[in-house]
Amino acid sequence: MSTPGMPAFRTWEAQLADHSTSVRTARRGIRDQLTSWGWSGERVDDLVLIASELVTNAVVHACAGHGEVRLHLQEFDGDCRLEVWDPRHDLPLHSRAPRRFSECGRGIDLVRQLAFDFGVVTRKGAGKRVWVRMLLDPSAAPPPPLAG
Repeated sequence: MSTPGMPAFRTWEAQLADHSTSVRTARRGIRDQLTSWGWSGERVDDLVLIASELVTNAVVHACAGHGEVRLHLQEFDGDCRLEVWDPRHDLPLHSRAPRRFSECGRGIDLVRQLAFDFGVVTRKGAGKRVWVRMLLDPSAAPPPPLAG
């Protein structure tokens, strides 16, 4: 619950079947939730695209017909974190460059370019969580840490 002058900490979760229609369901759910929290415009579009890429990867590469995908979205004062969980704990990331006209192999690079921050948490026997952060106002980002 938020009080005047204090931002609210908001969360939303969804469990999706290991099915190609889950990508569409994830996009719709993320867009609807962000809109209900007052987000709009390019940041919503970017986060929906990121969710689409991550859920597609989970369904196609991690679940392979044997599991579910979980979404967790949280927002606090214009800082949004999306996590996509799948049952596979290893990281089947390929370092080779995608072929020129290939439809595959660009998703994670796209996620890295659009997100403010990005990472993966793995746990043997407990799957992995791929997470991204998106800021409603990127100009309000904290400065990078000082080197030295």
